[in-house]
Amino acid sequence: MRMAPDNMGEAEGSLGIVKELGELAREAIIDKGALARMFNRCPTSIERAVDRGELPAPVKIMGKARWTAGAILDHIDARLKHETEKAAKERERLARYDP
Repeated sequence: MRMAPDNMGEAEGSLGIVKELGELAREAIIDKGALARMFNRCPTSIERAVDRGELPAPVKIMGKARWTAGAILDHIDARLKHETEKAAKERERLARYDP
């Protein structure tokens, strides 16, 4: 798997992550180590991201944490949709106070 170079900026590195996930078949099974490499983080950071709800919970397959590329992308899409709706509601709320 391809990783972002160490000297690449955070925004550019993030684009590489999304691209790599998007290039995988939705059914591709990803283990914690591969996911950590994609995000250029350690496996413990992946566990913490799951605990914070930033990544979906894995399923155990043969005793190891696994995700599908589709499950990760769907989770990110749902979070983006939620945050977009939340921002729109906040704009509407604030617009009521605009003179």
